[in-house]
Amino acid sequence: MALALAVVPTVASVAFAAPCDAQTDQGGVWTFQSEPALQAPALEVTAPTAPATELTGATAAAEKLEQAPGYLFVAPIKNFAHPGVLIGKPGPEIVEQDGNPIWEQPLGEPVAVEGRTRETVAMDFHEATYNGQPVLVWWQGYITPQGYGSGVWEIVNQHYQPVASVHAPPGFALDFHEIALTNNGTAYIVADRLDKVSLTCCGGHSNGEIYDEVVFEVSIKTDKVLWGWDPLLHVPLRNSYTTPPTTNAPWDPYHINSISFTASGNLIVSLRNTWAAYWITRTSPQNNGSVFAVLGGRASTFKMGPGAQFAWQHDVLQGENGHVSIFDDEATPAVGKQSRGLVLALSFTDHTADVVHEYVLPQHSYTGSQGNVQVLPNGNLLVGWGQLPYISEYDPEGTLLYLGALPGPDESYRAFRSPWIGLPLTKPSLTVETAGNGVEAYASWNGATQIARWQFWSGANPAALTEVGGPVARQAFETATADSERAAYYAVQAIAANGHVLGTSDAVVPQAPPAPATPTAATPST
Repeated sequence: MALALAVVPTVASVAFAAPCDAQTDQGGVWTFQSEPALQAPALEVTAPTAPATELTGATAAAEKLEQAPGYLFVAPIKNFAHPGVLIGKPGPEIVEQDGNPIWEQPLGEPVAVEGRTRETVAMDFHEATYNGQPVLVWWQGYITPQGYGSGVWEIVNQHYQPVASVHAPPGFALDFHEIALTNNGTAYIVADRLDKVSLTCCGGHSNGEIYDEVVFEVSIKTDKVLWGWDPLLHVPLRNSYTTPPTTNAPWDPYHINSISFTASGNLIVSLRNTWAAYWITRTSPQNNGSVFAVLGGRASTFKMGPGAQFAWQHDVLQGENGHVSIFDDEATPAVGKQSRGLVLALSFTDHTADVVHEYVLPQHSYTGSQGNVQVLPNGNLLVGWGQLPYISEYDPEGTLLYLGALPGPDESYRAFRSPWIGLPLTKPSLTVETAGNGVEAYASWNGATQIARWQFWSGANPAALTEVGGPVARQAFETATADSERAAYYAVQAIAANGHVLGTSDAVVPQAPPAPATPTAATPST
């Protein structure tokens, strides 16, 4: 029930002082007095370490270049190759440009898997459109001991309310690598199962076993399978750059990790372990599912220009100009000199693929897995470095404009930058702590993006409070102020830039501050 704040004549009251320190970044984790359950990993933002001309050879002055608008979307998890433990809690997280969180849904619940305890995590968190409305989408589940995912795709609206879930077809596990929503209420997903296959073509057992990964188009409302594409029927096993295990362990010859669309509605599917992307007919009933072009790998239908070959790639997307963006891992094992974001120009007439530009970190680095490249509306490129903790943004010529890093061993499968308006249906959170004869108040609202100011109220009766001074400008996720006097009850209103009241907290009573506590690190996911 909403708090009714009666406007009564102002009595003697001391206005809140200038804002005091609010949220703190302790050991790479944001902690909040008003939202103690949140433990968002802190994104550390740094400036380019050298002039743009030294980094990339670009001639534009760095001070004239602008980052694209929008928030960052990440889903921190444990870096599987790092000996440390996850810092903070896993889960989808929206972050401001300066590294301050806007919204977090903390996960980490334990799940028993094959005799071991795993934690619930999120992967591939991004903004999308469903039924014509903006939504947030992420995969939620656990990572298997073999490094595969078992979970569901969650879709929530601007109020952070669930509107749909996408599940695996019967007999399959739903993988975290990709979901691609369409305008007609369907989704393309990746699901896998174990299949018995002869592997003698590649030096393996005659009764071998593989991870059979399949692209499915499913109805989001019903989970009904509408279409499928299995690389086992279209891509020879010998095209893989991996080899069957010498033991009876399953083989992963393909490893699907992205699904995207051409302008005409056909599919592009990336197979990491064949170092190639496949253009698949989807719009012709006669050739539905056939491969009509292959970029990279052992059977490329394009002549790869100097520097155009890639290895162990992720996230192959074709833009409106015909350019194709790729995250080129180049590891593991290492093939090229470093991982990079890559843009290629394709000619379907001459069957050529040439480098337009590459985007690298200031120091030579390898990403052993994951990663993505997002072409932003202003022409910039955002690169999520997957197994590395970095998120970087470049102008089209390769000038580094932005570099952020997750703490310690944390990583995010992909990273995105997008506009977002969050309208939570919860109430703002308020914690008031005693401080001498006065109080310190901490206000936040997880997921609200339109707050410009906070108006604090106090009084002896929770149903009839008075304003305490004027509005206080929002500082970050959590805004703190202090009052030299103490009242029996406090409340706070979140106010938009146009003066509209967005929401009102419950009335709370001042409490003694809690004893200092060290944030706990979540259990590693693998």
